[in-house]
Amino acid sequence: MTDVEALRMAISGTQLRLRRNLREVTVITIVGLLVIPWLTNNDFLLNTFIFIFLFSMMGHGWNIIGGYAGQISLGHAIMFAAGAYTTAILYVYYGVTPIVGIWVGGLVAALAGVMLGLATFHLRYHYFAMATLAAALVIRVVFFRWDWVGGATGIEYPFDQFATLYSLTFRGKMPYYYLTGAFALGVTLLVTILDRSKLGTYLKAIKMDEENAKNTGLDTYRYKMYAMGLSSLITGLAGGLYAQYTMYIDPWSTLRLLQNIDIIMVAIIGGVGTVLGPVVGSMLFIPVREYTRTALGGEYTGIDWVLFGLVLLFISLYRPGGLLNRYSGRWGKE
Repeated sequence: MTDVEALRMAISGTQLRLRRNLREVTVITIVGLLVIPWLTNNDFLLNTFIFIFLFSMMGHGWNIIGGYAGQISLGHAIMFAAGAYTTAILYVYYGVTPIVGIWVGGLVAALAGVMLGLATFHLRYHYFAMATLAAALVIRVVFFRWDWVGGATGIEYPFDQFATLYSLTFRGKMPYYYLTGAFALGVTLLVTILDRSKLGTYLKAIKMDEENAKNTGLDTYRYKMYAMGLSSLITGLAGGLYAQYTMYIDPWSTLRLLQNIDIIMVAIIGGVGTVLGPVVGSMLFIPVREYTRTALGGEYTGIDWVLFGLVLLFISLYRPGGLLNRYSGRWGKE
C-alpha cells in the first residue's frame, strides 16, 4: 500500500466517523427535543423552540435556491407571506380548515416563487438579488394598500372556533411545538434526500459554474426553476404554520425588510449548501434574538442587531462557509 492510498483510507475513515458521530448527535437531539415540553412549562422557552423550527424550515427553503443553486434571493418574504395569507384567508373568509389551507398556501407560495423566477432568472449575481429584493418591497407596498387582505390592519383569526382541530389552533404551546417540530423534521429529511439526489448534484454544479454546467448540456434554467419551486413551497408552509401560531398576520410581520435577512441569516450562520446548516443556524440565531430582544428591550432596542453584526463579521472572517464548513460531504462544505 502506497502512502497516498494509506492517506486516502485514513481520510475516508475520518469522514465516516464524523458522519456516524453526527448521526448519533442528531438522534440524541431529536429524542431530547421530544421530551422538552414534558420537562418544563416555560412558555418563553417553548415559544423560542417553535420559532427555531419555523426558521429552520425557512432556512432550508432559502438554502435550496441560495445555498445549493447559488442564486442569492432577497425576496423570500414574498413566499412566506403567500403561505401565511393564503392559509388565513381560506380559513377566515371561506371557512377552509388550515389542515388543508397550509398545504394550499405552500402551493400558492411555490407558484409565486416560480413566477418570481420567471421574471428574474435571466439576471445574474447581484442583479438577481437586487431584483428579488425590489419584488419584495413592491409586494409589501401592495399588501399595505390592498383592502381584501386587510391592508395595514391585517387579518385576525376569529375566536369562536378557537382551540378546535378544525381551526388547528390550541390553548397551550405544546401542540404548536410538536406540529412545527414535525414539519421541520420532515423538511430536513427532504433536504437530506435532495442532497443525495441528481437534482442536488445538478444544483451544486450550477452553483459552482453555471456556464460550464450549461455547456455540458445541463438545462440550468429548468433546474433552477425546480429549486425555486421547492424552496418557495417549504417557505410557504412555514408561513402557514406561522399564521396558525400567531392567529394574526399583517404586512409588518410577514413582509418586513428584515424578514428576508432573518431567513438568510440562519443558513449563513450554520453553513450554506449544507443539510444541517439551517438547523444549526436557527438553533443559534433564534435563542440569541429572542433573549437579547427581551433583555435589551426598551431603550436598548436594536442592540441585538449590533450583536448579530459582530457575529456575522466573525463568521465572515473565520468561518466564511458557516459553522459546519469544516465537515466534508453532505454535512458540510462542498
